[in-house]
Amino acid sequence: MTLDRQLQHICDELVSKGIPLEVARKEFEKKYVATAVALAAGNLGKAARSLGIHRNTLRAKISLLKEPKVRRNRNDS
Repeated sequence: MTLDRQLQHICDELVSKGIPLEVARKEFEKKYVATAVALAAGNLGKAARSLGIHRNTLRAKISLLKEPKVRRNRNDS
């Protein structure tokens, strides 16, 4: 299956399930960046080169794509 057909299949599924574009874009970018970093064995410089972006841009993307942590109140049990 070609890349175009694979992407079309994914898009068809996401749209049919009502997934908003921003959610789909963010999830795709998280997986893409995580894969590049994993294939570079955690070397951000190498991963950034493979993505065609600057290392600092990759670091910023990683920070932005992280899920926000839920803070617990001291009074919460």
